Amino acid sequence: MKAGRSSWPTGLLVLGTLFHAIYVLSIFDIYFKSPVVHNIPTVEVLHASYPPPAKRLVIFIADGCRADKFFEANDSFAVFAHSRLTEANLSSLIPSRYTDEPTRAPFLRHVIKDWGSWGVSHTGVPTESRPGHVAMFAGMYEDVSAVTRGWHENPVDFDSIFNQSTHSWLYGSPDIVPMFAKNVEHAHEKHYSSSEEDFAKDGSALDTWVYFKVKSLIDEARNNRTLYDRLHSNQVLFFFHFLGIDTNGHAHRPHSREYIANVALVDRLVEGIHNMLEDFFKDDKTAYIFSADHGMSHQGSHGDGAPSNTRTPLVVWGAGIQPPTKATVDDKFQFDVPSHSHDQVFAQLHAHKIQEAAALKDWHLSSFVRKDVLQADIAPLAAALLGLPYPRNSVGVLPFSYLQQGLYRARAVAFNAQALFLHAKMKQTEKQEATWPIFFRPFPRLDEVPSLLATVERSFGAKAYGEIEALSQQIIRDALAGLRHFQRYDWLLLMSIIALGYVGWMLVLYVAVAQWPFSVTSLFVHRGQVDRPAILTIVVGFVAMYLYNHSATPMYYLYLVFPLVFWRYLIRESHLLVSQSHLGFGVIILVAISVELIVFGYSTRSVFSALCLVVGIYPNLVAIYNTGTARLWLGGCILLAIFPVVPVDYGDDLTLVLAGGAIWLLLGFIIWWQCYPMIHGISLLFILASFGSLVGTMQALSQPGTNPAFWIYLNWVLACGSFASLAWTPSQSYQYRLIQIMLAVSPFFFLLCISYEMFFYAIFCLTLLLWIRLEGSSTSKPAHQSGVNAEDVRLALWYLIFFKLSFFATGNIASMSSFEISSTFRFVTVFDPFVMGALLVFKILLPMVIVTCAFHVLLTLRGHQPNRLFLLVVLLSDILALHFFFLVKDEGSWKEIGNSISIFGIVNIKMVFIPLLLLVAKMGFRQVPPPVFHLD
Repeated sequence: MKAGRSSWPTGLLVLGTLFHAIYVLSIFDIYFKSPVVHNIPTVEVLHASYPPPAKRLVIFIADGCRADKFFEANDSFAVFAHSRLTEANLSSLIPSRYTDEPTRAPFLRHVIKDWGSWGVSHTGVPTESRPGHVAMFAGMYEDVSAVTRGWHENPVDFDSIFNQSTHSWLYGSPDIVPMFAKNVEHAHEKHYSSSEEDFAKDGSALDTWVYFKVKSLIDEARNNRTLYDRLHSNQVLFFFHFLGIDTNGHAHRPHSREYIANVALVDRLVEGIHNMLEDFFKDDKTAYIFSADHGMSHQGSHGDGAPSNTRTPLVVWGAGIQPPTKATVDDKFQFDVPSHSHDQVFAQLHAHKIQEAAALKDWHLSSFVRKDVLQADIAPLAAALLGLPYPRNSVGVLPFSYLQQGLYRARAVAFNAQALFLHAKMKQTEKQEATWPIFFRPFPRLDEVPSLLATVERSFGAKAYGEIEALSQQIIRDALAGLRHFQRYDWLLLMSIIALGYVGWMLVLYVAVAQWPFSVTSLFVHRGQVDRPAILTIVVGFVAMYLYNHSATPMYYLYLVFPLVFWRYLIRESHLLVSQSHLGFGVIILVAISVELIVFGYSTRSVFSALCLVVGIYPNLVAIYNTGTARLWLGGCILLAIFPVVPVDYGDDLTLVLAGGAIWLLLGFIIWWQCYPMIHGISLLFILASFGSLVGTMQALSQPGTNPAFWIYLNWVLACGSFASLAWTPSQSYQYRLIQIMLAVSPFFFLLCISYEMFFYAIFCLTLLLWIRLEGSSTSKPAHQSGVNAEDVRLALWYLIFFKLSFFATGNIASMSSFEISSTFRFVTVFDPFVMGALLVFKILLPMVIVTCAFHVLLTLRGHQPNRLFLLVVLLSDILALHFFFLVKDEGSWKEIGNSISIFGIVNIKMVFIPLLLLVAKMGFRQVPPPVFHLD
């Protein structure tokens, strides 16, 4: 039977790509708009009658330091960790009174027990370095538009504690330090070269670099009067950024000796710098904050909202800090979180029950009151200690239990409330000026705040400090609620527009599949003329949007134009929606159940195992397939069903990688032997060479002092060379070309594997080949009537399941951080987030490319307008996208928030990738002659 070649749906696929690329951004306008408001007045705590407790503040940030790895009391690696200090020649250089204590951070544990206050800082999402530092120093969660601004530059213009200081000294990473010193004349920064951020080297050297720079600064000040006077000024800030923990976490994971030893090293460096500064200033006017920007997952990555990433240590001591408070109970943690952040902090703790149980057992700190904070709360704490104005746009709530009780603390709390109120009022004014009066919706509780502020001011006369702090938290509650109201002001409007856009797009796709071939110009052209009512509808819609919101961004109008165009077309062609349907009610119910199971599978990977089994069993229950092929198909699906139940944090296992690669090499050799000369053997040589290159790379990376550059270059040559080999290995049939593609891309995938992924790849490829053979053995041939039938839906649904399985079999939707960053070290060791991210994306996409190529071959061999079924896949995927759109959260635990954003984003990004993958698939087969017969 001849396979008909249908028109390529270029117009619809381009429109769909544009539609999803724009609509994926909608959640940021709905839930996560830029928090920056301009022209907010500053509120300064400093006053002659209540001077700040500290003249200077030292902030230590241990990049990538997990709370549990820092606070754990019993350290099995203590001896090893402290021996690393000796190797670095720091034991004699930094004398310590705590070397005999069997803990990895003896100095800072001493601080917790004898000098200061402590707790867990709960970070926001994404758990990346830049957003974490912005939260700690600016008190705001970074403007979402910053994702398009690059890694090294200031993401947006925002105020920070460094801007408000008299002088600041910042030492550390080139990715972080320059960001806060840029355009700040009184900020003095030094950073090492980005080439030093090499995962193949000892990351702790980056931390000792900071220590020696601080030592040089103090030594210079003893002989430089100008520098000496600057250091002794009021409102001086020091920021010391330690990157070694993060580097070793990525390279060796947080359970490794290298990571633990780096925690011990940072503790000793903090002690050394503390002693150095105390000896230099000798005035007891120095305050210290130790924390981290984010944690580190078991896989050695970060980015998502997993507790291992969002829980970081916080230790504060020195001038003005409340000394340790003994707990009244010892069988659980006693918390002191009197600020408005209480509810959010305890929401995180409630979601971290397992981590809290382990903390109570392992930290041995339940004797001391714990004061947890949200990460953005650190900024107002730093400002209050120095009497600085709170950073503009800060939403941080002062954790005043860290400060010593009295007039100054009460004033600091009251000014925190006043600053947040001014922020909310400015936000209200901004929105009111952009909205016609009849449409404006005020926030009444803000009108009550001035009277509360007056009550607070009267209470100072009575020295009712406790009442002042309580009233201030009420003001903060109303101010933050007002900010949230105006931040989500356009929520209902945008939700309605986006929902109508998705539903309209899905109905247009249904019409396109049913009325194939379909031209996208029919959306704008009717009976040979431009559809004037459609143009009028868009104009009226734009005018209405402008009247509702004068300051609406261009994105608002882009969101609006899609539903206007789609629904104008659907109303005009409403008869097409029902005239071509060949689907029974039972099929629709089965599709709905299948889609809901896929939705459930995004949070529970094992659901895809059940779907695999259902797909494998089906051909054995109907009598239209070859029995032997159906049984082999069931076996392949059973093997595939194993992978979604394997933990994603399995860890590195080179033996598994080599074993999986050996199986794939053996299968490739058998296929080549059976199919020669239809299959070229050059890909097998590339796979074989990759074995030696991978082993050499891993040996070089595991041996300190060994340069892996040769092996890294060889990996690039092998991976890219195998891809390039496709250009000179043309095949005579679609199925042989598919096998050649599977073999050619496998060296790249193999070199990015860290455990069982190669087993999955081998079984996945074999199962896809069996799928083509299975459909070729079917006695039920494609129907030639127009419309959508049950077979079309089944094929599209099976492709969608395998497409999702290609991701979930080895990863987790929480974020790409579930895919191990250590796999990228085979191609790059110097820190480069874009190259590493691109390699991870490429690793994720390769199985998706394979399943898309297989589906393309299947539909081409099946004949009868194969391209339209890709539109049916897009339609089913859009049902998922709309479902997840309504599941996006901006409340709850950081893990829930981060996962909901990731799911919606990844579903839409995959929708953008599907047409691109289809284009890649067609390019891969462009030199293959048209098939004449179905595969049998």
